[in-house]
Amino acid sequence: MIDAAEQGLPALGYTVAYGALEAALDARLREVGVEVAYGSSCEGIELTRDAAVVRFASGREARARLLVLADGGANSSRIPGISYETKDYGQLALTAAVRTDREHGGRAYERFTPQGPAALLPVDDRYALVWTATPDEAQRLLKLEDAAFLSELQAHFGDRAGRFVSVAARAAFPLKLRTVNTPVALRTVIVGNAAQALHPIAGQGLNLGLRDAVELADALAATARESLGDDAMLSAYREARRRDAARGVAFTDFLVSAFADARRLPTWGRGFALATLDLFPTARRLLAERMIRGAPAP
Repeated sequence: MIDAAEQGLPALGYTVAYGALEAALDARLREVGVEVAYGSSCEGIELTRDAAVVRFASGREARARLLVLADGGANSSRIPGISYETKDYGQLALTAAVRTDREHGGRAYERFTPQGPAALLPVDDRYALVWTATPDEAQRLLKLEDAAFLSELQAHFGDRAGRFVSVAARAAFPLKLRTVNTPVALRTVIVGNAAQALHPIAGQGLNLGLRDAVELADALAATARESLGDDAMLSAYREARRRDAARGVAFTDFLVSAFADARRLPTWGRGFALATLDLFPTARRLLAERMIRGAPAP
C-alpha cells in the first residue's frame, strides 16, 4: 500500500465532484478578472504568423497571440497539422455512485483483475465506482436491477470496503488511448485530454493535464508579451513536456496490457510486482514520486 505519510504529503490525492471543482475554478477566475463565456460554441479557428483568431457561433471573435486548446480535442480538426493515434482497449468503464455499510475514511481502493481494474474512490459520504469490463459485460451490468448489481459488485470486488448497500447513476464509456502527434502548432498549444487521453487504471490523465498547465503557466511567465506564441516559446514548451507525457502514456498503457494479458506479465509476475511495492519503501516512494510529479525534464 502506498501511504501519503511516506511521501511527506497530507494526501496522495483528492477526489471531488466535477461540479464542485468547476465552481471553485469559476470563483477563482472571477477573483483574478478572467472573462469566461459559456455556451459559446466555436465556429472556426484562423491561425496566422501573428495571431490566432477564434470565431464563435454568436458572431463574436477573439484574437490572441496564443491559442490554448484544452477542450478534450473537440476542435483539433480545425488546427492544420494536428492528428491523433488511437488505441481501442476493447473495454468500457462502468461508473456509478455506491455506498457501503462502513465509512470510507478517505481511503481509495483498486482491485486488478484479468478483465481490468475496479476502483472505489471516496467522494463525500460515498464512493465513485469505476468498473472495467468488456462492452457486452458492461451493458449487461447496466441493465441489472440495483440489488442484483450490488450482489455482482460484492462478488467481484470483495469486502475490503464493506458491504455494498446502494448504487445510483450508473453509466458507461469506452476506454481508449488517444495521443496527439504534437502538442504545439502555429500559435497553438494543446494540453490536457486534448493532448493525451488515457485509460483510468493509474489515474494519471488529470495529473498529466495539470502538469501541462503548470509547465505552460511557467512558460508564459518567462516569455515577453511580444514573444508569446512564437516558435521559440512553443518549441521550448514541447521539449519541456516531451519526456513526462511520453512516460505517463507508456506507463499507463503498460499497466493495461500487463494486467489484462497474461502473455505480457503472467499472474505470478503481477503478484511479485505488487509484493515488491509492499515490501520495499524505496520502490513505493519512487513510484509515487513519478505518479505525483512526473518524469523530470531532460
